[in-house]
Amino acid sequence: MNPNRITTLLHCVRLTSLITAIVIVIGSLCLYSSNALPLNITDDGKEDIKTWILQSITDRRLISTLVAAQASIFCPLFVLLNPSSLSSKPTAQITEPTSATTSLVEMVCQLLMPLGLALSWMFSILFDLKTTDLIGQGDVCLLEDVGCVLFGFVYGLKYAIVILFAIETSLVILFFIVTRFHSRQIQLPTDEPKN
Repeated sequence: MNPNRITTLLHCVRLTSLITAIVIVIGSLCLYSSNALPLNITDDGKEDIKTWILQSITDRRLISTLVAAQASIFCPLFVLLNPSSLSSKPTAQITEPTSATTSLVEMVCQLLMPLGLALSWMFSILFDLKTTDLIGQGDVCLLEDVGCVLFGFVYGLKYAIVILFAIETSLVILFFIVTRFHSRQIQLPTDEPKN
């Protein structure tokens, strides 16, 4: 496979994950602002305790989503704006040892970045599931029917972005293998006619 094609696919996956993270932020903020409940202190404490528990779970879910989304927006954005990220030149063309070391460090960082971002989204998904288990509800949504549609969409996008970062990790590994293969290809000398 051509390294230029892998680079193009990587840019497409990074752009898609960037757009997905932005949609998750917008959806989460819309969901939170439309379903936030006021906390009133009254003599009947049962309803207030339930409201307080639901609101604090919603607050913490939003925080975990925004933390994962912030990193998922800025990391791919900086990589996409960096013109030297995963250049399509094979590493054999690099002649200076410091350039080869820099290229290897850059490759390792580009491998660890999507892994770390996928882990942060997996934490956000597991946090949503854990908070649902804490209050003993079977439904992850905790909202009314209208809000559950948007919640389900945003929740599904969390799974999609984990898959996108897994694809990105695979493409970085594939790029590394392909460039190593291209750099180690042996050219046989051409036969020259004898005089």
